[in-house]
Amino acid sequence: MAASGLEASNDRPIIGVLSQETYIVRSYFPNETYDSFIAASYVKFLEAAGARVLPVWIGQDEDYYRRVVNRTNGLLFPGGGTWFNESGGYGEAATRLYQVALEYNDKGIYYPIWGTCLGMQALMFAALKGVKDIRVDCDLRNVALPLEFAEDSDKSRLFSGAPVEIIEILSEKNATYNLHRYCLTRAVLDENNLLDSWRIISTNKDANGLEFISAIEHRSYPIYGVQFHPEKNQFEFNKGKGFPHSSDSIKVAQYFANFFVNETRRNHNGFSNDTAEAEALIYQFCPRYTGLTNGYYEQLYVFVKEDFDKNSLI
Repeated sequence: MAASGLEASNDRPIIGVLSQETYIVRSYFPNETYDSFIAASYVKFLEAAGARVLPVWIGQDEDYYRRVVNRTNGLLFPGGGTWFNESGGYGEAATRLYQVALEYNDKGIYYPIWGTCLGMQALMFAALKGVKDIRVDCDLRNVALPLEFAEDSDKSRLFSGAPVEIIEILSEKNATYNLHRYCLTRAVLDENNLLDSWRIISTNKDANGLEFISAIEHRSYPIYGVQFHPEKNQFEFNKGKGFPHSSDSIKVAQYFANFFVNETRRNHNGFSNDTAEAEALIYQFCPRYTGLTNGYYEQLYVFVKEDFDKNSLI
């Protein structure tokens, strides 16, 4: 079980953000080759709440992912577009990280994970130990919606402490941005015996009326997932994509960032010295401006295998 006592706050949290294959961003760099990427909006999302970011590589061995968890205070599995069944890919890395995080929590070391969109779907893949992809086809793109809260959502960790204003915005206004072709449903969680472990907090319907899970949390561990994209409210600006930028949309996005970063403040993992810590952070990389491509990202961090080798946390 996860640790439940009161811990002194970690005021310098470091969160690992998992990179992924470059399938959906290759068109942004037609004459260049990269091995993984992280959308800069996820980095800014965490930094805006007071955290720092360590890029986490795909295609590594279990010892590397154990080092990642040992040196960070939480993990974020970002959205994007890739497959879960590829050897050395995003799904495999998420599964290994998830299993190590459970081990830490079972030892009483509070270690949270957040999954957004693809990342939320990866949580279920990892919960099934990386052997079954239970996503279903779903169609909801460039649409902001209010959440349809479950009856007991006020008992969830994610929302039990939320200000009334935040709940009102989320339940009444188009403040959660959706962009996905796959999703998770209550039925597939039930079929795979996951409902005893996971609390469905909210749902929504796609363009064809299919009800999908839009927010979820583990009942025993500090692990959270949302199908929507809070980071895009704050940090993506293409006019043709429907990103919500009202002040209310920014408030709820910041709520989610603050909530998760505050969860990571309860963890006190870290590096052996300040130099090793500084050398591992994402600050050493420069994001590439991609806002002129008419895509979904203003900036991207892109990486090659040499970056993996130079930043293996040994």
